[in-house]
Amino acid sequence: MKKLFNILTYIVLVLIVLSFLFTNNLLLGLLAIVISYFIAKDKRINNFTLFIIIISLIIRMLTIILMNIPQVTDYYLINEAAMKFANNDLSFVNDSYFSMWPYQLGFTLYEGLIYKIIPNIWVLKILNIIYSTLTVLLIYKISKKFTTERASRMVSLLYMILPLPLLLNITLNNHILSGLLILDATTFLIKKKTKKQDYIIASILIALANIIRPESIIIVFSLFIFLLIKTKKKTFKTNAINYLIFIVIYLIITIGTSKLLILTNFNKDGLTNTNPTWKFVLGTNHETCGHYSYEDEVNILGNKELQLETIKERVSDPVKLASLATCKINNYWTLSDFDTANESYNNKKIFNIDFNYIKKQVISINSVIYLTTLLMAIIGIIKYRKDMYKNNSILFVIMMVVTFFVYLLIEIQARYTYFNIISIFIISSYGYEYIFKLIDKKKED
Repeated sequence: MKKLFNILTYIVLVLIVLSFLFTNNLLLGLLAIVISYFIAKDKRINNFTLFIIIISLIIRMLTIILMNIPQVTDYYLINEAAMKFANNDLSFVNDSYFSMWPYQLGFTLYEGLIYKIIPNIWVLKILNIIYSTLTVLLIYKISKKFTTERASRMVSLLYMILPLPLLLNITLNNHILSGLLILDATTFLIKKKTKKQDYIIASILIALANIIRPESIIIVFSLFIFLLIKTKKKTFKTNAINYLIFIVIYLIITIGTSKLLILTNFNKDGLTNTNPTWKFVLGTNHETCGHYSYEDEVNILGNKELQLETIKERVSDPVKLASLATCKINNYWTLSDFDTANESYNNKKIFNIDFNYIKKQVISINSVIYLTTLLMAIIGIIKYRKDMYKNNSILFVIMMVVTFFVYLLIEIQARYTYFNIISIFIISSYGYEYIFKLIDKKKED
């Protein structure tokens, strides 16, 4: 009778836990982590590289087939301009969008060149799938340099199914290609013995990434801090020369490309940012917690003097500024939403299921996987920080820290976390390995 009661007690407890997980939309996320754990430790998967490439390609292809939604907002404008460029129509250059944000022309020209070869939007979508899959693969390969096979498998599997970067494949955004180029560049910078050619290749890749999406300044500054930390008396000259080579090549490519557009009369501003204070206007908006503001766009966007006045006013109150910083940190680093307030999505049904319901489940899955991985990254930094300095993986921690301070100042959006998520997943391989060791020890006991 006692045995039967014990079994019944366990059943009741399991049902309570499952009910809690299901009601709070946590079950699927935890299930994904558990499945990834068993796949990561499965020694029967001999060629994991091939395995992850195939599965990643399939998942991403299915995602864009199921979510075949027209391009919207910036991506729509850029795509339309790219098609015009492919047809030798340069009238888009004078559109208000590109007059205000000329730096978006880099990605526009990239898409336009692809359209000149094959004028079909699915080519760009498939290229994004390939870039995204290569990113998953690089996360696996880079993590494997620092930790074990099972830990690197774990982080790459979880990133592969993480909803936010997965759903970015639906749009023709510039994050995926830019992120891949930056990640590829880091493989040259974290070598145990870097040579001048490593800095040359890395600078070229990061410069190209900046032309696609101008956020590489975070990487450039992170590399400076990285070399500063790593520099000793005997390596000062070498590191200084290498960084100088890196900066010079980076500036030649980025500024040179911009100047080339001006000299060829393509446009008058090249790839410059003609409205650099705008992101700070949005980033200091207390009412939107640093997100996009329609009111700011209507009332402030066209007036640079008013933008500066608005920024000064918004940062003048220390209490409000602290409240804003707390809100932004919470929103940016916990990814509580995907910023998908779009009618094209809201009216969509998949397998006769309302999109808003699916969105709720997907965000919950994303939160469970992402927050678990963020916790593993924190554990990894605490437990293995000395190893990180020795094997150069500290670069990813530096990029994460620099990103933290940058986005305290400027506008935040879910998609702006794209490369930061990659850094977090790579760092988290240390934390997952630490947990694996605890499990192994528990089994032995």
